[in-house]
Amino acid sequence: MAFISGSFPLFLARPRENASIPTTGDAASCLIPMSLAFSFKMPVQLTTALRVVGTSLFALAVLGGILAAYVTGYQFIHTEKHYLSFGLYGAILGLHLLTQSLFAFLEHRHMRRAGRPLKLTSPPQRSVALCIAAYQEDPDYLRKCLRSAQRIAFPNLKVVMVVDGNRQEDAYMLDIFHEVLGGTEQAGFFVWRSNFHEAGEGETEASLQEGMDRVRDVVRASTFSCIMQKWGGKREVMYTAFKALGDSVDYIQVCDSDTVLDPACTIEMLRVLEEDPQVGGVGGDVQEQIKCQ
Repeated sequence: MAFISGSFPLFLARPRENASIPTTGDAASCLIPMSLAFSFKMPVQLTTALRVVGTSLFALAVLGGILAAYVTGYQFIHTEKHYLSFGLYGAILGLHLLTQSLFAFLEHRHMRRAGRPLKLTSPPQRSVALCIAAYQEDPDYLRKCLRSAQRIAFPNLKVVMVVDGNRQEDAYMLDIFHEVLGGTEQAGFFVWRSNFHEAGEGETEASLQEGMDRVRDVVRASTFSCIMQKWGGKREVMYTAFKALGDSVDYIQVCDSDTVLDPACTIEMLRVLEEDPQVGGVGGDVQEQIKCQ
């Protein structure tokens, strides 16, 4: 199983077998320690090394040319009183700008070329679960997030929303889940008094284990699922989603509950990962929108 993340830029990784998922640390660093759970195999190839060397030499040549032209002050043409002139310095700068524009255009065309076949192994078809971490989210943002998840153009995408909190004031997020994704046999939810690392008030060892099993059953049996659990921070929310899904899917995509996802985000990230086995992580283009009052 690999992990895709969104919101902190969408991320795809290939884990090593029998890896443990870290469970401590603050929310801001919740994905950084995943390097402990994943083994990245990304050796530097000869072509990459040549490109780095070539780019560095080109940059040094341009810098040397600019310095030489500036020092010599050689001019090709100029007006009588030198109000306007065009010299070696300007020519090198113009050539540099033209070269940068050309390579930028070629790279953009390469990245955006249409009709590129999606190399997904079939059978079996790759399965993906989108995990949404929610904590006291703005209702409008949460609705937009869930609606954008509903519009993702990926077959049989599983959506798992884990709410970091199970108190009455957190219940509105479950209501929004029901409003957008609920109302069908494909949707399931569970309000858990505990989380995987801390028992809730009144929990016994037997009831705690029963809750863990219930979380797994709901997440694995439902296309859309929502788990409300005892507060534990974002890392605990992520752990619950990962633990409940286990090896039931090939990839896990993660985003925050204020993220609006592009319909093509999942398939585009998966395309990159599937096309090159040496790619260990895939990031999405995350753009920030500020809500004005």
